[in-house]
Amino acid sequence: MGRTIIALQALRGIGLVAAAILAAELGDLRRFKNARSLMAYVGLVLSEVSSGARRRKGAITKAGNTRARTVLIEGSWNYRFPARRTAHIEKRSARVSDELKGLARA
Repeated sequence: MGRTIIALQALRGIGLVAAAILAAELGDLRRFKNARSLMAYVGLVLSEVSSGARRRKGAITKAGNTRARTVLIEGSWNYRFPARRTAHIEKRSARVSDELKGLARA
């Protein structure tokens, strides 16, 4: 199993299948300079309508990779609740560095 898939599984809401989909659809995550550019790639940024001094924000753009966006939205539902370190999550993230575990808990 690839290091990227293992690392992605440290996130709440991302299991083996979701991590494999993200790894396949997004490829090398280092090509994105920051999280904002990744979210723009999958269409999870607000749309904007501007005219002169007037600026209105709309719904997410839904442009980009549909499969990756769907997996990220489904996984994000787990962030509605406070983080818990269950035995299942501990086992799943056993091979992940402490630094990545800290990022995943944030």
